[in-house]
Amino acid sequence: MNNNNQKNFFDNFKNPNGSYHIPFWLIIVGFIFNWMLGIGLLFAHLCEDKTSTIPFEDDSYTVKQDAPGSGQPVKRTIETAPKSKKKKNPAAVLTGLGIFAAAVGVLDLPDSVQYLVWCIQNNTGLSYSVQDVAENCIWILSGLAMLLGAKRLRTGQQRRNKIAAIVGSSSYIPISEIADALPASRSRTEKYLQQCIDSGIFGEKAYLDMRSDCLVVRGPAPMSKKERESAEAARKAAEEAEGPLDEYSRILKEIRDINDKIPGEEFSAKIDRLEDLTSKIFKLVQEQPEKQKKLRKFINYYLPTSLKLLHSYEQLDAQGIEGKNISESKQQIEETMDTMISAFEKQLDNLFTSESMDISADIAAMQNLMRADGLIENEFSEAMGKSAANEKLQ
Repeated sequence: MNNNNQKNFFDNFKNPNGSYHIPFWLIIVGFIFNWMLGIGLLFAHLCEDKTSTIPFEDDSYTVKQDAPGSGQPVKRTIETAPKSKKKKNPAAVLTGLGIFAAAVGVLDLPDSVQYLVWCIQNNTGLSYSVQDVAENCIWILSGLAMLLGAKRLRTGQQRRNKIAAIVGSSSYIPISEIADALPASRSRTEKYLQQCIDSGIFGEKAYLDMRSDCLVVRGPAPMSKKERESAEAARKAAEEAEGPLDEYSRILKEIRDINDKIPGEEFSAKIDRLEDLTSKIFKLVQEQPEKQKKLRKFINYYLPTSLKLLHSYEQLDAQGIEGKNISESKQQIEETMDTMISAFEKQLDNLFTSESMDISADIAAMQNLMRADGLIENEFSEAMGKSAANEKLQ
């Protein structure tokens, strides 16, 4: 083998940082020749430093260029940001140790069992044979335990990778969103997130902010849960205090805008009447908010449907043609306008039901009091007087 071929052969075993790595087939060969040699090669393989010195992120290096006009040739240099040393994979180490321990126990167990059977048959050396079998079982159980531990570590790493993908580049994210995405319970999610923070996945400044129930990766924390609840309560209070007035004004303005876009005088007059009735209804409700309960269907259905029909009429009228479909649709809306106006008048009248009853009650009470004081004749006296007059006439 010449020098060039020899150099190319050894280049196959180089890590990105220039160090050499031990291939897995060489470890197997080491176990075949001597198990101690195989163990040594395995540990050397697991402890290799495979960290690359080549930057893989845009912000991991900077480009320097000499200032133009300095009389020097343009020169570019790259400064590589310091790379942290790659951590050894504990799952791989445990897997290697588990395989070794289980293999030692399994390979030596048949001989130990055979020796135990011979000792039982010859009634000698039982304590040593039992001890050998027990040691082999311990090796096997230890290997299985380490393999299970390695599997658990890999599962935890996969979970941490998934959480990192969920968080992404967010500065903060609610814990509940991460719990829904995993999915996992709230308590388990907090535990997983703390493990990620301890592992340094989100950087040195990441923490769980229980005031806002968020994972904060960088920057200030969002509003706390108490502050959000207070802000939401204040917003709802403001909507309840000012929202209806603004909504009523918006509806009336919408009706006027539609009316301005429709040139027909007759239909425009009907829209004026509809707006006037709507304005009176809104004004009455503003003065007496307790009447708003009687307007639920009117606000949630009748009024929106009426506005929808008016918008449809405006759209049809804006086409500038009188085709069959357009004419029939416009005629249907025009005929429906009379029904809508009548319904709005009835709705306004219904709002005065309690006032009408109060007026009738007040009048009846006043009449009864006047009859009791003799200011007017009661119904029985009037009937007796009419009967006596009729007898005299006869």
